[in-house]
Amino acid sequence: GSAGSGSGFLGSSADWEVGTKPHVVDDAASIEVFPRGWKAARGIPATVVNSTPRSDLAILRMENCADIAQAKLGDSDAVRPGSETFAVGNPLGRNPDSISQGIISHTERYASGPIPYLQTDASINLGNSGGALFNRKGEVIGVNAAIAATRGGSNTGIGYAIPINLVKEETAALHQGPPSWGDAGIGNIISMLTVDEAAIFGAPEGYGGISLSKDPAEGPAVDKLFARDVIFKINDTGLTGVAQAKRIISNHDAGEMVDFHVVRDGEIKAVPIQLAEGWKDDESKDPEYYEGHLGMTLEMWAEEEGEKGAFKTPVITMVQSLGPAHRGHIMSSQKNVGFKGPFVTMYQMDVKTITGVVYRSKYYPVEDVEDINQFAALAYEDDSPLLLEIEMWGRPSPKQFEEPLKHVGTAFYKIQPTATTATRPVDDDETDEDSPFDHPGTTAARSTQSTPDSRS
Repeated sequence: GSAGSGSGFLGSSADWEVGTKPHVVDDAASIEVFPRGWKAARGIPATVVNSTPRSDLAILRMENCADIAQAKLGDSDAVRPGSETFAVGNPLGRNPDSISQGIISHTERYASGPIPYLQTDASINLGNSGGALFNRKGEVIGVNAAIAATRGGSNTGIGYAIPINLVKEETAALHQGPPSWGDAGIGNIISMLTVDEAAIFGAPEGYGGISLSKDPAEGPAVDKLFARDVIFKINDTGLTGVAQAKRIISNHDAGEMVDFHVVRDGEIKAVPIQLAEGWKDDESKDPEYYEGHLGMTLEMWAEEEGEKGAFKTPVITMVQSLGPAHRGHIMSSQKNVGFKGPFVTMYQMDVKTITGVVYRSKYYPVEDVEDINQFAALAYEDDSPLLLEIEMWGRPSPKQFEEPLKHVGTAFYKIQPTATTATRPVDDDETDEDSPFDHPGTTAARSTQSTPDSRS
């Protein structure tokens, strides 16, 4: 719901395409690209072409290129330990166009998953994700991906980048359709065993392994692998850890037959398993159903007891995913859980309440939900935006939940009212005659504007 930030680079000026990282744009209601030296408050609108969690890459297509220079792509296979590097990006979300210098310290570091990262000591921080890692010639040799951090989240000075040659391969694949890879369905139920631990289970000498904590509940390994099986080899490759095992599996294609060599009750078995599709479309990207024109639930608390009764104007209690309010960066009031001695108590962490609207250049105070709904309907008919004046109240911290709510600020949020979203839940006994919808995906009125693009 809140605005996030990251980095990227123009990979194709012909297609207006930017390379970045999925977590930079995941769950974004709207995406804007701010080119280097950009002066305007709003960026260039962009949409997601495709993304893949496996190689952690995303491709964005901008509405225009605005004379941005296309990045020159290098050859990451030519990179060696000691090669000079320059990381460019927007560290901490507040420092656009920042550059840091370092060297490549490793060319094939497996931090987690299937990616053979470039490791560098060029300073990479939160917000650098998706930015370019350059060589001395100004060529992109990698995409900044992650940092090694302490348990407290502090940067240790080690950064990881996806090699640009892998990016080229993955980008070509992403243009062909949804990403695909093999999956055995055991990724969340396996743990590492050292060589000594695996030997006690009866694994061959010198082999480590991974152990299943429970029977697979679904997927291709059901009734083939079981709890406490120790997998010490996949095809001909001995296992050294969970991340490596996942990498080996995902480097095979969906539908491919793979041999899992396991120790079960002291006996060694080869278990052939046909891998399933690893790519799962994220259904959460579909817009949630909402009524009205704003995509949020409003409540009146004036009659409530205690601190709730102090709020006399409509309170935002829920914001529907990918609805107009979500796209306007509006967030709902948040609840939290605290402890009073041994007892658990639910409390209001913050409150967001609407105190006014600006419609057609004039400000109007708000008294109840009906006021807001009337202005939303007018703005929808006019196809004009509304400005909502939102007061924000909060507590000092989650640990101080007995402190009173205090006013922490008031801000205006632009919102573009739309028609009710099409993903309406239908009761089993409801007939088509009762429904205002012709079929799933259409609305009773202005259907072309009512369903948000689930990829933006």
